[in-house]
Amino acid sequence: MANEDMKVVAVMSRKGGAGKTTLIRALASAAMRDGKRCIIFDTDPQQGMMNWATTLGINDPLLVVEHLEFSDELGTRTDQAYEAGDVDYIFVDTMGAAGAWADDLAAASDVIILPMKLSMDDWKSTNDTFEWYKGLADRAEDPEALPSFHVVLSDVPAKQSKTELEFEDRAFDEFPVVSHFFMSRKQHREASKEGLLHTIAQTKRSGINPLGRVHAKYFDEALDEAAAILKEVTEAT
Repeated sequence: MANEDMKVVAVMSRKGGAGKTTLIRALASAAMRDGKRCIIFDTDPQQGMMNWATTLGINDPLLVVEHLEFSDELGTRTDQAYEAGDVDYIFVDTMGAAGAWADDLAAASDVIILPMKLSMDDWKSTNDTFEWYKGLADRAEDPEALPSFHVVLSDVPAKQSKTELEFEDRAFDEFPVVSHFFMSRKQHREASKEGLLHTIAQTKRSGINPLGRVHAKYFDEALDEAAAILKEVTEAT
């Protein structure tokens, strides 16, 4: 039976190093913590997500990670998942570049998230991508069917510089920014080396080392943050 509640969440940016893969790992882990079934499609030719999953031997019944060579395959694969009814979220990791593929991506997505670090380079890239999104309405057969678009302020330090605060204010003035920030956390760096956030948290919580149990709460905080972002962007669809 088809899953009417399935959401396709694409994370994109026109530049590399914006934190797309890190954000997707966190969003998927937060969803899996709540028992949701996820697919991550890696459409980036560099296959960062696939390499991570393969290298660490990620094996969880709630997660499938696959590489898609062509963006136009996404519509077919999402339709198949929808009809099968066995997936709650599809996350799409994309290349850090512009291209015609982005229109195919939008056509198959419910939500587009653009992570933006608080820097001039990221602001320019975000502005370019937002202009592309606004232009979709002129190209789409049904503008009402376009995915929602959200900017997530990413890799935000606990204590921001004056320049970073200025870019934060500018982003809120000019883009549809999610109210929850994706903070800079060493837990995300650990996840890149060890696996999924919720799995690491559970391992630390159930271990014999008391310090491990204390550290688990920091992974829980990272998961709560990602869950709040996911809830905000998907409820907007």
